[in-house]
Amino acid sequence: MKKILTCILFIGFGLAVSAQTTTNTGGARAAGMANAGLTNQDVWAVFNNPAAYSWMNNKAAGLFYENRFLMKETGYGALAFSSPLMGGNVGFGYSHFGYSLFQSDKFALGFSQQLFKNFALGLQVNYFSVRQSDYYGNLNSLTFEAGVMSKPNDKLSIGFYVFNPLNLSYFENTDFKMPVALRLGFSYLFSKSLLLSVETGKAINGYTPVFRSGIEYNINEQFAVRTGVALSPTEYSFGLGYNNFIQKNKIGFDIAYAYHEVLGSTPKLSINYEF
Repeated sequence: MKKILTCILFIGFGLAVSAQTTTNTGGARAAGMANAGLTNQDVWAVFNNPAAYSWMNNKAAGLFYENRFLMKETGYGALAFSSPLMGGNVGFGYSHFGYSLFQSDKFALGFSQQLFKNFALGLQVNYFSVRQSDYYGNLNSLTFEAGVMSKPNDKLSIGFYVFNPLNLSYFENTDFKMPVALRLGFSYLFSKSLLLSVETGKAINGYTPVFRSGIEYNINEQFAVRTGVALSPTEYSFGLGYNNFIQKNKIGFDIAYAYHEVLGSTPKLSINYEF
């Protein structure tokens, strides 16, 4: 039994590091597109790219949960909020991963602004708290991430994102560095209905897929279908979205399913409210 728990612990730690490098991004919309959400202009940009929520004109909040590989010990949940503020947008995010023997929490506070008509910059401060069994001890850290996004025209969006560019470490162990992660991608709107997203990434002392690609097809203003693939390792994703408009407000429900070539299935769900 101890061996099983130890294996789960190490798997959990690897997945938590993955979350810290935004390998597992927020929201089931991006999840249905293999997490190719670097240019998605929604509330989950708090986790995907802080520059992207600078284009949001309304307040928005979201809840997200995924049951990673159908194991209760590797559940991951997140919430996000963004709002226009002082000519830009402020964003807040919180995520929780794990179970009693291993838990990782992330608190994020950021601000983004359009510096020019077609260019935006976002900066975000993150605090991480990792709680482990007594043998391993707890870890805490403070770092930041930054993103830029450009929209040369109404169809093309280009995004770049960096996590922990200063290669900061945990407070309790300066030799244990936080991962450094880089992501670059673009999305292209072929029509009002069809969106293609492609991105690549690189991590130092961490993990991120080297390639992600996803498509979103909007059947109408209410329904959307999505699919995507990530490589190294290979993971296939599928998703559905539904939006309901209540006067000037919008509530959205998104579900996604991902299949990892080694670890298996992960169902995902998010609820978003824009007001």
